[in-house]
Amino acid sequence: MTELDGENLLEHSAMIGLITREQAHEARCDAEDGSWESIVRTVVRKGFLTSWQVEKLLKSEHSGFFFGDCKILFHIAEGTFARVYRGVRQKDGKPVAVKVLRQRFVSDPGAIERFNKEAEAGLRLKHPNIVRIYDYGEEDKRHYMTMEYVEGSNLREMLKIRQRIDQKAALPLIIGLARALKYSLDLGVTHRDIKGTNILISSSGVAKLVDFGLATIEGDEKRMAAAHGQRTVDYSALERTCGSPKGDPRSDIYFLGCVFYQMLTGQLPLPEVETSDPLAKMLKRSFGAIKPLSEQRHSPDEELCVIIEKMMKIDLKARYQTMDDVVHDLELFDAHLKMPVEDAWFLKKKKQQDEHDAESIFATRRVEELEEEDFDEPPKPMKNILCVEAQPEIQEAFRKTLSSMGYRVFLVRDAEVAAERFREDPPHGVIFDADGLGPEALSWLTDMHEKAREDGFELNALVLLGPRQHALKENLPSDDRFIVLGKPIKMKQVQDAIAQLVPLS
Repeated sequence: MTELDGENLLEHSAMIGLITREQAHEARCDAEDGSWESIVRTVVRKGFLTSWQVEKLLKSEHSGFFFGDCKILFHIAEGTFARVYRGVRQKDGKPVAVKVLRQRFVSDPGAIERFNKEAEAGLRLKHPNIVRIYDYGEEDKRHYMTMEYVEGSNLREMLKIRQRIDQKAALPLIIGLARALKYSLDLGVTHRDIKGTNILISSSGVAKLVDFGLATIEGDEKRMAAAHGQRTVDYSALERTCGSPKGDPRSDIYFLGCVFYQMLTGQLPLPEVETSDPLAKMLKRSFGAIKPLSEQRHSPDEELCVIIEKMMKIDLKARYQTMDDVVHDLELFDAHLKMPVEDAWFLKKKKQQDEHDAESIFATRRVEELEEEDFDEPPKPMKNILCVEAQPEIQEAFRKTLSSMGYRVFLVRDAEVAAERFREDPPHGVIFDADGLGPEALSWLTDMHEKAREDGFELNALVLLGPRQHALKENLPSDDRFIVLGKPIKMKQVQDAIAQLVPLS
């Protein structure tokens, strides 16, 4: 540690922009005896500097504190390829994660290309179950990218503590990850490295895919993964085994199924092998010798076992061909758990009109089980409500309340994603909680309104405004099918409004 007195520490911190002159003066005045130890305690206690920043300053390091518009606060993770830091965006104080390519790769064009490729792939992906990439660039010959900061842990770390996740808690994570992969594959971006460490679980219980560093973007024939072969998930071995082409989206489906398998049972279907030797990897794993999920001690419901085992079929023709089909079957299974009899009847009738549903694993099994059951009269058609809500606890309250009323509920955290979903499959009604969604959120509600008008139907929407958002009512489209409520509100008001906008009878 370099000799550095307190005055120099403050001066150097202010000079490089870590603290202001005012903060330096305040720390100088509050320090007990003016020693550097006293000043260090003061600046850390007041939050002017972090212990990580102080340690670098005391080593006389002058760089690595800023990348683009972000100030680095401390180190949080690292791998063989890059380090990840917790930072803050200076213009608005937003917490971010900053991924920085390790120093030893700065002269490796292939590593730099792979790093930038991850950032470029991430910039295209805007989904609530994918970690957002905000920016990337170069600072002091160090390549970096800034991304969404997720408070929580990765799936591998979580399973070390919990061993496994029961079906009820795992299902929202499974469906979220499946939707995320469907979204990326729909945009032509395969992940190519799906495993527990590349799945983050936020403290609010949302699963997010991260690290598209080995992603293949549709039309890109460069295989950068081969140059950096130390991988725990060997796509090449799988593709050689089953005869699929490199970059096949069905490989992502297979390994996502492996993640679900481990999540539910606590058992790795395949051993993780940290080596660049392809022969060693092949010797340590056999894709065809995995114990069926249904035979595991903690196997989930039979229908979910069938879905996951189909994701993990070695025979390409027997495996799911698209993530659309995976998401379709998972959502049907989820609906079955909530309203089994009504959904089964609905699927039975739909099966007669739609060959796609007839091929669905869950639809076929469930309808066969109920072939002999008599229904005196068919249940009323389900009404769908799309809830755009950022807060998980309110999401759960909406789900329970509206499901108990007889609605099918779809929950979305991001207003832009909700608008995209509305365009693809318009629901009967929308609950749009603008509180916490950001100032641009109402523009996506307007987008839904315009889409409804273009297609010749009404948008039935309940709009909730925060205590300081009441003035935003003037920005809403003029429509008598909108009900606007200002917080604080009671759930009974929500129930009454939805019953008025989307009557079940």
